[in-house]
Amino acid sequence: MSNHIFGSRDTLQFEVGPINPESNAMRCVDVYALGLHLTDGDNEVYVPNFLFRLNRALTSFRKGVRFEQRPDVFGDLGPKDIHLVFADGSDKFPDTREFSSLYSFLEFGDITLHVLSYLIPAQGRLYLTCEIGSGQNADMPREIRVAEVSRETLSDAMEATLALVASEYDGNKSFLS
Repeated sequence: MSNHIFGSRDTLQFEVGPINPESNAMRCVDVYALGLHLTDGDNEVYVPNFLFRLNRALTSFRKGVRFEQRPDVFGDLGPKDIHLVFADGSDKFPDTREFSSLYSFLEFGDITLHVLSYLIPAQGRLYLTCEIGSGQNADMPREIRVAEVSRETLSDAMEATLALVASEYDGNKSFLS
C-alpha cells in the first residue's frame, strides 16, 4: 500500500504511511518543512496525540490569534531575527517569552521535539521558520530556514492529514468535535 502525501516539502508536507497492523494507535507519518525531513530519526506517531495536536493547530488557525502582527514589539525585524528572539530570548525584547508560544508551530508530539519552528506574521506577510536540533551541538552553526507561506496551504495539508488519520483510527476521537 502506498503512502498518502499532503502538502509540499517546500512548505509543509505529511507523508502518511499505512496503519500499523499491530496497533492502530501507532502510525508512521513523515513530516517535511522547508525542505527538511523533520521526522528522519523517528516517524512513528502515537495517533491520539498526533490527532489532538493537529486539531489544536487548526483550531488556532481558525481563531487567528497566531496571525496577529506585533509591530509594537518587533518593529522592522525580519522573521529570522524574530525566530532568534523567540528561541534565545533578548535583553531588548524581554517579554517575548510570554507570548512566543502563540507563534510556535510544528509541534506534533515526540517526533518533532527536536524541531524549533514558528509561524511569524511580519511586515504584512506570514513566514514559517524552522531549525532542527537547536543548541544540541554548540560547534555546529545554526541553520534557520525561512520561507513565506500561505495560511491556506498549511491548513489544507494539516486538514487532509487529520481527516485521513482520524477516519482510519477507531479509538476515542471525542476531542475532535
